[in-house]
Amino acid sequence: MQMNLARTYELMPNDSRKSFYGKAIVIKAGAVRILMSYCTPVAYYDEAGNFHRTWGGWSATTGRHIRAFGGPGKAEWDKMPVEEAPAY
Repeated sequence: MQMNLARTYELMPNDSRKSFYGKAIVIKAGAVRILMSYCTPVAYYDEAGNFHRTWGGWSATTGRHIRAFGGPGKAEWDKMPVEEAPAY
């Protein structure tokens, strides 16, 4: 029996803020990393390192989470298709 063990960690800001105070969590399952912002899966990196959008919205705070996760700014985000988040 093969088990897919996921682990989580808090995403750290890449600006002058000290923390996202638990509002941005990354779930790592193998090579896949899923960004959870306010308990919503908003984006992920697949096994090949490609970035995918899984949430149709944008807010200032979630935008900071996305950029700290290595994702695009709003203009590029808006051009990306919204996909289903992977199971973990």
